[in-house]
Amino acid sequence: MRHDAGGGWLNGGRVLVLGTAVIALYVAFLLTGTVLRAEPPLRADNLAFLAAARLAWAGQAAQAYDWSALEHAQAEILSTVPAAFSGALAWMNPPHFLFAVMLLAPLDYGWAWLAWTVATGLLLAAAAWSVLPRGAAVVAVIAAPSTLLTASVGQNGMLVAALFAWTFALLDRRPRMAGVALGLLTMKPQFGLLLPVLLASTGRWRVFATAALVALAVMGLSLVVFGLDAWLGFLPSMSGNADRMLGQGVSARIQSVHAFLSRLSGRTGLAAAGHAVVALAVAALVLKLWLRRPQGSPEARAAAAIAGSYLMTPYVWGYDSPAIPVASLFLVRAALRDGWLRGEKATLVLACLLPAVLVLVQHPLVVPAAWGIVLWSAWRRDGVAIRATGLAASPDLIASRA
Repeated sequence: MRHDAGGGWLNGGRVLVLGTAVIALYVAFLLTGTVLRAEPPLRADNLAFLAAARLAWAGQAAQAYDWSALEHAQAEILSTVPAAFSGALAWMNPPHFLFAVMLLAPLDYGWAWLAWTVATGLLLAAAAWSVLPRGAAVVAVIAAPSTLLTASVGQNGMLVAALFAWTFALLDRRPRMAGVALGLLTMKPQFGLLLPVLLASTGRWRVFATAALVALAVMGLSLVVFGLDAWLGFLPSMSGNADRMLGQGVSARIQSVHAFLSRLSGRTGLAAAGHAVVALAVAALVLKLWLRRPQGSPEARAAAAIAGSYLMTPYVWGYDSPAIPVASLFLVRAALRDGWLRGEKATLVLACLLPAVLVLVQHPLVVPAAWGIVLWSAWRRDGVAIRATGLAASPDLIASRA
């Protein structure tokens, strides 16, 4: 396998130094924007998390799906009156995700934001270590621009990325634990379109069954703890949120082919059809790569599956991008073992840096472009691995070794 000439421009030592400096800047930004801010922190997505947590803590979990009740709860957190509040930030997660935010309920807004970001950041660091146990690898994932995007709004992108990392890091080594992580990913159901198909088509039934049992268990527990009304509030809200977020006037913050086509044409039907074509093509590509096993690269399968999961759903935000450095880390692991392909290092760096563009331009194809780079890189590496396997197994080479 070819090594990247000049590949020493970015090595572990440089990643540690540069990454640590970037993380220090992230921490300073987060502190000054939350608990050290002289005024109350600005409205951001974590406000919805805290409002939903307090409603659930008070035994009113169903109210988290009522926009009026949620607006009142958020206005109370900011010590203002609802009349002066310019619209609630949405809580669109299923009821079992409330278990993840419940402990935020007693905290003030700034501290809740900080606690959530630090906790999910630590989980992401631990998950990155499970993929590639090197300090530079962990620092690279945490220092990626997508981490700052997620921290800047206090969202759940780092938690979701951690669950993806554990799912594929443990997939063949500890399949039941991988199933636990995958089952917990149902808190973001839009990312579950592809993974069950991949597991079933490759006969990974222990992972499949464990994920299904965990999903049913946490959903059942939420039914007991939060009541049926919470689910009756959540299920109808799904269609309403889809109309609100993906219909006319689609949010500029949504990162998907659907959002791009909707904004370009103004026709939701055309956007849905165009996105469906892309999603089917992505699914076919990823499935073909997975069915090459065991000759192909397991790291390429992991990266492709994560990329495909994000490209297939029309409902993706910039704060979901921490999974990009996670998927790239699987390919880095393969490169460190088998050698870098020509230009591979620069390509993966580009994919990880692309979300930074969202700070300047809210274009809906920025993050899909990054995922496209990851998917192409996974396909390329898998093809090289297969060719290397075929070469090693060729009769002429075997005879020459005899």
